[in-house]
Amino acid sequence: MALPERVRIGSALRHLWLAHLTCALQVTRKDRNLDFSWEPCAAEGEMIPIAGRVRFGYGLAWTESRLIEGDVCNVASFGGADPAPGIRKECECSSGGEGIDDARMRPDLGDMWVQCASEGGECTCAGRVRFGAGARWVATEAPRTGLRAPQKTSCQAASFGGSDPYFSMKKECWCEQTSKTARPIAKVAIVLVSRKPPDLGTWVKYHLDYAGVDHIFLQIEDTPEFKSLYEALSPSRRSRITMWSSAEEAATTSSANDVGKRPQDDYSTLQARQVATMSRARKIAQETGIDWLVHIDDDELLYVPTHRKVGEVLAALPTLYRQAYVPNVEALYKDATVKNCFAETSSVNTNPYAFVSYANGKSAVRVGKAGGDDLVPAGPHQWKSATGLEVSSVHLDREPFGAPLLVVHFESCPFTRWEDKFWELGNTSPDKIKGIPFPFYRDSISRFQLCDRLKMKPGVKPDPQCSQEALQELWSHYKTKANRLIRRQDVMPINIPWKSILAAQL
Repeated sequence: MALPERVRIGSALRHLWLAHLTCALQVTRKDRNLDFSWEPCAAEGEMIPIAGRVRFGYGLAWTESRLIEGDVCNVASFGGADPAPGIRKECECSSGGEGIDDARMRPDLGDMWVQCASEGGECTCAGRVRFGAGARWVATEAPRTGLRAPQKTSCQAASFGGSDPYFSMKKECWCEQTSKTARPIAKVAIVLVSRKPPDLGTWVKYHLDYAGVDHIFLQIEDTPEFKSLYEALSPSRRSRITMWSSAEEAATTSSANDVGKRPQDDYSTLQARQVATMSRARKIAQETGIDWLVHIDDDELLYVPTHRKVGEVLAALPTLYRQAYVPNVEALYKDATVKNCFAETSSVNTNPYAFVSYANGKSAVRVGKAGGDDLVPAGPHQWKSATGLEVSSVHLDREPFGAPLLVVHFESCPFTRWEDKFWELGNTSPDKIKGIPFPFYRDSISRFQLCDRLKMKPGVKPDPQCSQEALQELWSHYKTKANRLIRRQDVMPINIPWKSILAAQL
């Protein structure tokens, strides 16, 4: 006789509960006998940050294996067995139980670090030293060639430029382990559309001389003075820049060259020009042996907190990944009098909820031997497959020390550039202004539209909102520490040796 439905369901649930209980007891016993614990270390699809024992699953259902750094947290890495079908899984890494103090060692995309001191102590290290906590770090520059003897560094802010990388948090120091073999370095190119850049000479010096970028693909617009800057570059630097102007440049910028006229709806047309430039650069990069291509703007810098070369960081990514999402942060300025925005900036805002512009980062795309024929831009921030297949991607904000590579955005700086930019955006229609997701953009466009309307009315007294002091106050409200959304713990210092970078001849 068939059992009632309720009895059959109850019996099935009881068997399932007993199976889970048995599994839990086995895991607990195993962990206790080997004296190690499990800690979450990667979500499904992410990279494993450290070699060793790793388990994959969710809740009480797990499968275990021994993996190496850079393996992917997915079913394939564990022999194809899915411990929890239909559920988003994760990986947990073990610590202890193998005679190695894993907690004192961390890999960082091909670089190994060992904890050498707590804050206030002394770190003895032959390589770079990093100081901080969580995902906020500053670091020393690499020792000069030949100086590989261990050096003593006091583990405190004074040894790292005097700035606190993580306010109110207990910090520590980690020592980079010098490698006996040369690390691989990928060839990296940047692509950008530049129009009336405030300091393109410094931007070029930084990326070609310091950051280790191999080539720049540049579409220059409405900047006649760039010709003299380009001709002043050394032949070796000129050989690393491929420059062009688009066919549509004249139609886009000619009205901007007419006194008293604005370009039409530049906020919308810029992204279309960026996408076209990215596509063109991708083809050339693939033909010329570039491994990775990154789209950024002329007010952004690629920044590696540990001062490694950009190509060294990207070369350490597993070949599985064709795209790497690089998180962005925003520069903070002392006040509206800042002139050299790059060199006068010593800290950034890391809180995306207080950003004045985008917060979804930029992406680096692999275009070298792995191929890139099927890649097309999906806007200025990422790439997609022309065939509709998902591009295997990794987010670089989840490494053991946080992001090993950042985009630092120097939005609307200096103040005069902000004035020019948002005066030109004054032709943006009211409907499109409402659709702009950034309050800073909406407030800036609306202010310049207001001031322009008042100027066109004869006999109307100047509005106090349009005075230089009021405009600087609006700018400072968003772009300095006066922004009330920015907390002290959101501020992170950046250390760039601008003195030596700027001293180099073009």
